[in-house]
Amino acid sequence: DNAPKYTAGMFLLLRSHLNIPPDTTGIHGDVNCQANIRSPMHVFAYRTHAHTLGSVISGYRYSPQSQEWSLLAKGNPNWPQAFYPMKTTETVNPGEILAARCTYNTTGHHTPTKIGATGGDEMCNLYLMFYTLSAKDDFIVCADEQNPALTSQLPYGSDVPLPPNP
Repeated sequence: DNAPKYTAGMFLLLRSHLNIPPDTTGIHGDVNCQANIRSPMHVFAYRTHAHTLGSVISGYRYSPQSQEWSLLAKGNPNWPQAFYPMKTTETVNPGEILAARCTYNTTGHHTPTKIGATGGDEMCNLYLMFYTLSAKDDFIVCADEQNPALTSQLPYGSDVPLPPNP
């Protein structure tokens, strides 16, 4: 059998709706869900995506067993749109929680904005590139908050902006 041992995949965390008020700093769009995967996935790269009002997007793995958060990704959505390699490959186990926080700054923007599909809307996307033993877990989507109570537990600094260039 010449089948590859691993399957490459993408885990997309996205916020499908959010009203973003004008002239405000630190507006959050949060996403979290349980990783319903068949075998561990090994995350090795990430890409953040928002439009002009996005200032930082952070992604985490949360272990319900140990109650510990691990930073997976943190990027400035105004950096060039590319996948950025992680310093170390992070393993996400079945049943763990993946979370993302998109932070927006609307200072100087005088009209409300919403999450949507057009260039005039905003977006909140975190793409995690991974490999896994399961051939069936190649594209997974997590939208909005499966567990809103977890949002208040996100680690400090999740919304601290990064420099303008990588």
